[in-house]
Amino acid sequence: MRSLVIKNGSVLTAGGDLRVCDILIRNGTIEDIGEGLSGDMNIDAGGLTVVPGLIDIHTHGIGRVLTEVGKLEDYARIEASRGATTFFPTLFAPPDASADNLKRHLEETDNLEKTPQVGGFRLESPYLAYTGAGISKDLAPISAALTKKLLDAGSGHIRIWDVSPELVDAPALIDELSRLGIVCSLAHTQASIEQARAAVDAGAKLVTHLFDTFVLPEITDPDPGVYPVGLVDYLLVEDRVTCEIIGDGTHVYPILVEKTFRCKSTDRVVFVTDSNYGAGLPAGRYLLPGSWGNVEIKGPNDAVRMLDRDMEIAGSALTPIDNFGNAVRLFGKDIAAASAVCSKTPAKLLGLNKGEIGVGRDGDVIVVDNEFGIHYTVVGGEIVYQSTS
Repeated sequence: MRSLVIKNGSVLTAGGDLRVCDILIRNGTIEDIGEGLSGDMNIDAGGLTVVPGLIDIHTHGIGRVLTEVGKLEDYARIEASRGATTFFPTLFAPPDASADNLKRHLEETDNLEKTPQVGGFRLESPYLAYTGAGISKDLAPISAALTKKLLDAGSGHIRIWDVSPELVDAPALIDELSRLGIVCSLAHTQASIEQARAAVDAGAKLVTHLFDTFVLPEITDPDPGVYPVGLVDYLLVEDRVTCEIIGDGTHVYPILVEKTFRCKSTDRVVFVTDSNYGAGLPAGRYLLPGSWGNVEIKGPNDAVRMLDRDMEIAGSALTPIDNFGNAVRLFGKDIAAASAVCSKTPAKLLGLNKGEIGVGRDGDVIVVDNEFGIHYTVVGGEIVYQSTS
């Protein structure tokens, strides 16, 4: 029954208030919150802020690691240094390659036992109508055989699956996956409102990076002077879905981020990185593994841009703590709202016992300074990252 006490920090409590107190984590779970607590190991968080660990439900890579070619243990170490206590490595590749990578990752990690930060996998392809930054061989029509192949390869660890609602048999697939406990997300689409509503009726709960890769059809005014309505308008008022936002201010303009907050509230908004190889690295040019080509990174808020494709965006250069800091500094939210969209709401979406600092919750927290520099990352009461500066 190992115990860890984080002492004297300004703790963001489950009620959304900051309170100077101690947190006792025993056997992976928060056992007590109060004053004068003691444990086998102590962290002095005096002058620092303690918030729930960050949860990134959409990430393709970070640093020099890519889901398709890297090792999850390396991925987890970098994510820990950037505040993520839970993340979902996201695959965007041809179906056979995704199946092979799912098997490889599970074999290398003893079915994720070696990587407790990995909450499971996300499949962004193959069931998409449009590629975005991907290529056509990444996509495939919905088929029972392919679905079974991917499910078998994931061995129960696929937690999120992206689907374009206009594909043939999309509602039936969403119903099937939802019954298995997989969160289905509407993605890469030019669907009509009716097609999207059918997908939501079938069980879809998430919208993949709202405003991005929603291919805009030619909109004709129904009558002169009448404002046309589109898919994004429907998703903003559909209370059954949670909407992802890539929080760099480049993928989604700040005024659209604010519009989303006003329509959905923090209960239905999740900030994701959609990070790619190179996220968190210094500004520069990098060669992606495989056939992706060369990319340029100017900073965390300018995306990962493909030099060989006229600087087209290929995911973001964000890390989880960049996302959290942007919620406050770029989008004007308080720390409780930032924590909600980076921790509480994704935890609730996926049914995780995380995302809040409260008795009985998992002992996943981070300790940060006023500039959102990370001093400690704690997963299940274990220190997985400690700043050396």
